[in-house]
Parts: sequence; C-alpha cells; structure tokens
Amino acid sequence: MGNMANYLEEALLDHVLRDETYTAPETVYVGIADDSATDSEMEEGDLTNEITGYDGNRPSVTFTEATQEDGKGYVENEGDVEFENMPAVTVKYAFIADAETSGNILWWGALTEPKEVPEGDTLKFDPGEIQIDLD
Repeated sequence: MGNMANYLEEALLDHVLRDETYTAPETVYVGIADDSATDSEMEEGDLTNEITGYDGNRPSVTFTEATQEDGKGYVENEGDVEFENMPAVTVKYAFIADAETSGNILWWGALTEPKEVPEGDTLKFDPGEIQIDLD
C-alpha cells in the first residue's frame, strides 16, 4: 500500500518544507472500498464507495516500527484487522484513514485480487498483510 493520498502528500510537504504544522492522528483506522471505486477516487480521498454495513466502525490498526527493506522504508500491521458481519460485497481497496468515520484517507492500495465476501462473513487482514512503504 504505497499510494499516499493527496491530503497526506500536501500536508507532509507543507510540514517538512514550509514549516506548517501537521499533527499526526493518535490512532489510524482501516477502511475498505468496493469494486466500483477507482484509483483516482482513492487518491483524491473520495469515500463515496467505502463499504459500510459491517459491525462497528472502521477498525483501528497498529503498525510496526519503521524499518528498511530493499531500499524502502516500510511498516506493517501488527495484529489482525477484522470487519465482522460483512454485507455481500466485492472488496477492491483497503485504505488507512485518520478517523473512525469520515475523516481523510492517508494511504490506499488495491488488493492483490478483489475479494468477494458473502453476507455475514468476516473480512480479515492477518498481521503483516497491510504494508505501507516509502521510497
């Protein structure tokens, strides 16, 4: 998941190069989007195609300490990330957001293959399945 959304790109550039304050969220969350979403919508932070209807709000996620591999800095999720009691849907994207509901997309990525989830099932990302890298 190496795609940084426009919101975070601009915030980090202004923070590092223009000394404008950016306050990182204390907690970040995983969201998912269906197969009608597009790369450009995710890049722009458009939440129109976000999947809801599972139990609860977006689950929070904790990442490992940043490290280097193959010339890239990266982190990965430490624990399971679960969406329980899903609606019947095809999941195409996962994203990291700065709020449990609404808010801003920070990073996004397409799943290796879209995942068809039957109604009532649980969509689960195991530890290490959500990776974010910077080059």
